[in-house]
Amino acid sequence: MYALAIAASSLPFFHMGELNVGLPIQSFGIIVAVGVLIGAGLLRRYAEWHGVDDDHIRGLLGWVTICGFLGAHEFDMIAYNWAKIGDHTIVNPASWWPHFLPVGLYPSNWPLPLKIWEGISSYGGFIGGALGFAFYVWWKRLPVRLFADITIVGLLPAFSIGRIGCTVVSDHIGAAVDPSKWYSFLAMDYPRHLNLGHLAEHYPGTSATITAWNLGLIEFLYLIPVNAIILWYAFRPDKRLNAGFITVLTGLLYAPVRFFLDFLRPEDSDPRHLGLTFAQWASILAFGVAAYALMRIMKTGKAVEPVTRTSGEAQARLKMILREEAEKLDAKAKAKSTPKTEAKKPAPKVEEEDEELAKEAEAAGKAQAAADKKAEEAAAASSSSDDDEDDEEEEAAPAAKPASGASGAQTKKPGGQQRKSGGKNKRR
Repeated sequence: MYALAIAASSLPFFHMGELNVGLPIQSFGIIVAVGVLIGAGLLRRYAEWHGVDDDHIRGLLGWVTICGFLGAHEFDMIAYNWAKIGDHTIVNPASWWPHFLPVGLYPSNWPLPLKIWEGISSYGGFIGGALGFAFYVWWKRLPVRLFADITIVGLLPAFSIGRIGCTVVSDHIGAAVDPSKWYSFLAMDYPRHLNLGHLAEHYPGTSATITAWNLGLIEFLYLIPVNAIILWYAFRPDKRLNAGFITVLTGLLYAPVRFFLDFLRPEDSDPRHLGLTFAQWASILAFGVAAYALMRIMKTGKAVEPVTRTSGEAQARLKMILREEAEKLDAKAKAKSTPKTEAKKPAPKVEEEDEELAKEAEAAGKAQAAADKKAEEAAAASSSSDDDEDDEEEEAAPAAKPASGASGAQTKKPGGQQRKSGGKNKRR
C-alpha cells in the first residue's frame, strides 16, 4: 500500500511538441529564445548600472550568444555524436520548400556540423561562449573581471530558463527510479510506448509507465536558489563584492551538482571517457578554474563602484536622459519643418520699433507743417509792410512836387520857404 501511494505521487508525464504553422516551431526553441531575451535584459541592466557603453553591451551580447550556440552544437557533436559526423541521409523537402532549389540545400540534408539545431551540449555552450567572451574583451581591451560578472548575470538566468525547455520536451531522461523510494516524488512516470530505448530494455514489464529521472527538471529546481543567490549578490546596493566574484561563485555552485547528476544517466546513454562523461570532466575543470580564480580575486581584486546606489536609480536616470534627447530631437525637427512660417511673422520688437518710428515721423510732419505755416505768415507780413512803405513813398512823391513849385513861387517870401524847407528836412 505504501509503495503504491508513493508511486502515485510521482510526477505525471507531460510533453510539449512542435507548433506547425507551415514551418515546424519547436517549443524548446521558443522557451530558449525567451530565456535569451530575459538574460539579455538583466545583462544590460547590470552593465548600465556600472556605466558600460551601449556599444560594448551589444558587442558582448552578440559574441557570447552566437559563439555559445555554435559551441553547444559543435562540442556535442565531438563529445557525444562523433560516430555520426559522416552520416549523410537524403530527406524529401517539405511542401513549403521551393521545388526549383536542389534537394541538398534543404536544411535536413545539411552535414551534421552545420545542423546546429540537432544536438546541443550545455558545457559546449559554456566553452563556446567563453571563447567569444575572451576574444571580444581582448579585442576591445576591456576589464575582464567586471565584464565576466556582466556576462554571468545574463547567462545564468537564460540557461536556467532553457532548462525548462529541456524539462517539457523530456530530452534528458535519466535512470529508472524505484517507486518505493522516498525521493521518487521527484521522478516522472514515462509511458512505456514511447521510444525510451535503454529504459524499455533494462526494465521490461507489463506496467504502462516507467518511473525515471527527468534530469532537466532536477537541474532546473537546483538552479532556482542559485539564481536567487547570484542575482542578490549582483544587484545589492551595499557591501559590493570584488569584481569577478559572482562569476567564480556561479562556477563553484554549478559544477558539483552537474558532476553528480550525470551519475543518474543510464550507462549506455552518454559515452564515457575514462569512466566519466564529457560533462563530468568539464565540471572538474570548471570547478578547478573557479577555485583558482577565487583565490586570485580575494588577494588582488577590488570592487567596481556603480554609477548610482541602486540599478533602479540608474534606469531612472537613463530614462530621463533619453526623454530629454527625444524632446530636443522633436524641437529640431519642428524647427526644420516650419522655417518659412516663422520667417513671415515679424518679431514683437520690430513691430514696436516701427510704431515708434511712425509716431516720430507723424510728429515731425506736424512740426514741419507748423513751421511752414509760420514761414508763410511771416512772408505775408513782410510783403504787407513792403506794400505800406511803397504806398508812403508814392504819397510822398506828389507832395514833393508842389513843395518845389511853391518854393519857386515863394522866393520872395523867405520866411515861408524856410518853414517849408524845415519841414522837408524833418521828413528826411
